[in-house]
Amino acid sequence: MKQPFLIMKKFTLILAALIGLTTLSSCKKKEDEKLPVTTSLELIIRDDIGNIVTDARVELYSSKDDWENITDQIGETQISNDAGVVRFIDLTDIKYYFFVEKHFYNNVNGSISTTSPLTKNINNIHNVILTCTGILKFTNKSSNPYRVYVNGDFILDMDGGTSKSLYYIPKGSYTIRVLQLSGYLFTPTDETYNGQLNCAQTMLLTYPESKGNQVMTFENQQLDTKKSRRNYN
Repeated sequence: MKQPFLIMKKFTLILAALIGLTTLSSCKKKEDEKLPVTTSLELIIRDDIGNIVTDARVELYSSKDDWENITDQIGETQISNDAGVVRFIDLTDIKYYFFVEKHFYNNVNGSISTTSPLTKNINNIHNVILTCTGILKFTNKSSNPYRVYVNGDFILDMDGGTSKSLYYIPKGSYTIRVLQLSGYLFTPTDETYNGQLNCAQTMLLTYPESKGNQVMTFENQQLDTKKSRRNYN
């Protein structure tokens, strides 16, 4: 009479074991589903007053040299969605550089890279702030070389009869000093110009000028203006 009871008990134990294995398998499957299958980078793009920026162009690079020279871009250029977000997937655990631009707003003077290498198998999130910029353009109409200073800092030397442009310059007040390097008899020409660069403007400086005519002119920047991310071009 005890045999049916033992059989029933054994069956109950086997059934419980199977249920336990099924539960563990189900839990493991759910855990696996939670793990990202890729290392990704999510950029959240805002302007300098905190507004979400949609339809911004975003390029990704694996080194600062590639970022500066606009070479070996990773994947296709992405466009920020209605939440101001782009996401790059299938990345590796290295530091990445990104260029973000919409019209005259960009990230050149702010965060251009992740703060550290990406963490594997998670979605790495990074905030990007865009600011509006302009261009400084210098034209040396003399046949002599000149040295150019911007707000007291040496920027570049220019040969006679040449033009140079500085791109992605923050809006603000600028003092430009040009100093003749050679071709003078006693004293080099040393001129100072002052101007206010506004968003999406090009500040034009042609030198040297006669005393009293040391002024800068301005023009609105065109959307398709060719730019360089290096210091000047």
